[in-house]
Amino acid sequence: MQPPAPQKKDAEILKISTSKQYKTVEELFKKSNPDSVYYTLLFLSSIIVATGLLLNNSIVIIGGMLVTPLLSPILIIALGIATGEIQAIQTSTILVLKSLGIVIAVSFILSFLLGDRAFDLSVFGYSQNLEILYFIVAFVSGIAATFAWARKEVAEILPGVAVAVSLVPPLSAIGIGLRSFSGSVFQQAVVIFLFNLIGVVLGSLVVFSILKFQKVSKVVRQEAEAVTETKSDKE
Repeated sequence: MQPPAPQKKDAEILKISTSKQYKTVEELFKKSNPDSVYYTLLFLSSIIVATGLLLNNSIVIIGGMLVTPLLSPILIIALGIATGEIQAIQTSTILVLKSLGIVIAVSFILSFLLGDRAFDLSVFGYSQNLEILYFIVAFVSGIAATFAWARKEVAEILPGVAVAVSLVPPLSAIGIGLRSFSGSVFQQAVVIFLFNLIGVVLGSLVVFSILKFQKVSKVVRQEAEAVTETKSDKE
């Protein structure tokens, strides 16, 4: 009599159960809930990153990047595209745009209060004519972040992904650039942010599509509707 064959564990990286898909969607929307916690973390991270830029201190900048909650609503935009749920895309896009405005405004005000200081975009590794490399890093980071949300056994990589994706620093640089009337800083920061934003969305979209999240489009729609209803009730 042969011993029973060992059961295969759910370790295939390109397979995920429907229940895990449900949980991933629910947790992403919970993390992206535009409540006082989200805005408080965004406000604090904006102050930390802007201060780090003004001090030319990369360690402080990294600390602020770990605090920001901005990555999760961007992943929901990719999720909405993958599942074809327009409302999810709209609600998350609005939240992202509001978040961008807050980061830029906080950085502008902080720069105004602290006065003119020497500021160099190279403090967070910017080099001209290498924008495509930012896109590659953001694309791969979007893949890693989405896998981390979908497969909790690798969730510990999320802080590293947050550091790899330059989302808040270029936004803070935009605010500081507006304050100092530095057109070159403003232009370079916009380019960095756009390359990172597009890269993250595309990388995340690839993973959501491969993991067949379109099967749980109904849950995505329900979560997006719940966010919209909550917002309407508050208004």
